[in-house]
Amino acid sequence: MNAAARDESLGSVLVALAANVAIAVAKGTAAALTGSPALFAETVHTVADAGNEVLLYVAIRRSRHPADPSHPFGYGPERYYWALLAAIGMFVVGGAVSIWDGVQALAHPRELEAFWAGVAVLVIALVLDGGSRVVARRQLRMQAARRELSMREYLRESADPTVVTVFVEDTIDVLGAALALVAIVLHRVTGSSIPDALGSVVIGGLLCVVAWRLTARNRGLLTNQSVPDRYVQRLRDRLETEPTIHAVPRLEAVYLSPTEVLAVADVEMSDGLTGTEVASALARMRADVVRETPAIARLYLTPVAPLEP
Repeated sequence: MNAAARDESLGSVLVALAANVAIAVAKGTAAALTGSPALFAETVHTVADAGNEVLLYVAIRRSRHPADPSHPFGYGPERYYWALLAAIGMFVVGGAVSIWDGVQALAHPRELEAFWAGVAVLVIALVLDGGSRVVARRQLRMQAARRELSMREYLRESADPTVVTVFVEDTIDVLGAALALVAIVLHRVTGSSIPDALGSVVIGGLLCVVAWRLTARNRGLLTNQSVPDRYVQRLRDRLETEPTIHAVPRLEAVYLSPTEVLAVADVEMSDGLTGTEVASALARMRADVVRETPAIARLYLTPVAPLEP
């Protein structure tokens, strides 16, 4: 990963952290003043997000460590590990607590106080969360453009969990603040605390769904998920353009980090090559492919005998 890419991811995380710390303080104060379950759910949600950003910051910092004898392929998977913890934290702290508080509020209705304070805080939260989301969205669009993908496609297959997690969190933050605003307005208009309590449950449910999806994504990356097929096929085509290679019967590629790939291939060499010529050809091909595709950090080519017909 180059320095610019690292700084872009780190910038998105730090912007989100600053926004969430400020918003958490404001929401917590408003929740205490109003007694709104939905506002309390949003407070817990934002506190969980701030904690997640700290974990993502640790993920970026630790994944930058250079390779050493104990980690010959580098520390790239650190990013997946800490991002996995962040996703689990979103479920445990944000989702479960919000649902529990909403259920408690349904069983024991609460009065709504300091209504306008709650409205003001949620409007400010919408603005700040929206700004943080714009920063993360801009970063995602830049990364997607580099791969010539739409942002939807990039979100589905990106190997960088940090900026994706920040973008998804900010999107849920905006939805959660909007839901909480609607909930307390309905509480004020109808005089019933049921919409407020249900808002807390819905916010918690959204967090659980998102956390589950992020957990599954990071688990896949942490357990040597393969690179998308089109990139594998592109590498196979590149190898087969070499005049000394007859065929590539097996080619596998997995992520070492968000921007580093380990590729292993069995190659059938052309007839008539001596052992020295085979070794020289393979060394030249490795150097050429790695130079042309910097994302391929390691490329292992093994000459094999042609398969029997």
